[in-house]
Amino acid sequence: MYKTAQLCQMHYFRVMRNGTTDKLPTSRQQRIITPNGYVRVYEPGHPLADKGGYVFEHRHVMWAEVGPGGRDCELCGKHETWLTCHVDHIDENRQNNARSNLRILCRGCNVKRGFRPESHEFRSSVGLIEFEGRRDTATAWARDPRINVSGSTIRLRKAAGMTDAEALFSDKVTHNGRRKAPAPRKTNHKHERSNAVAITIEGLTMSAAEWARVEGTVVTENTIISRVRSGWDPIEALITPGRKRPYSDEAIKAEYKAKIKELKGEAA
Repeated sequence: MYKTAQLCQMHYFRVMRNGTTDKLPTSRQQRIITPNGYVRVYEPGHPLADKGGYVFEHRHVMWAEVGPGGRDCELCGKHETWLTCHVDHIDENRQNNARSNLRILCRGCNVKRGFRPESHEFRSSVGLIEFEGRRDTATAWARDPRINVSGSTIRLRKAAGMTDAEALFSDKVTHNGRRKAPAPRKTNHKHERSNAVAITIEGLTMSAAEWARVEGTVVTENTIISRVRSGWDPIEALITPGRKRPYSDEAIKAEYKAKIKELKGEAA
């Protein structure tokens, strides 16, 4: 990070602490103002003091009341310790460190506290959504368990002229109100595909892959395809074991044809 800022490490962290590369006065002044407007007081023994013995005055004032245990954020209630809390100047005057002008906030609330409520959705043209006394962003409303649509849907509904209540609670409609078109029908049989090898036996047509799964078939799909393309009789291609010549046992053929008739009956 300091290389990107074209600073040495020492000056980079000095800018992070003080807002400038200038070194703070080395004389132990009791009260100094940093270049970014904060007041620091010299009290080496204080628990919040840095290595130089200085502590920010606004944190010094709040420590006297809160003590080491920390306190909840005054806006959202999240518990904060001195390692995580921010001491906020209510009037935004960094040198007004009166106790009445200070409050403890979490980092998130301190970052957002400068925005007006109306500006939370400054990127959206629909503004905030109000219902039953609550006024919030569309994104925040979408997290409500009563809401069944996303924040973007709420904003689109408002932009289309819906009331706040309609934008939040109207039934969810997909595909612009049109029924979803059915998916294209997949072929029922592999032999209907352009690259399939259809084999017809006793009036029953199936692909080689389907014939390979029939009880009594003793070879694989690829073997069946190879044999049929070579001119084998379809039944012999199915019932002849691998690396054998065409099998002509009439009893086995009859048994296989009976199985085919059962399959035709099931198909019917």
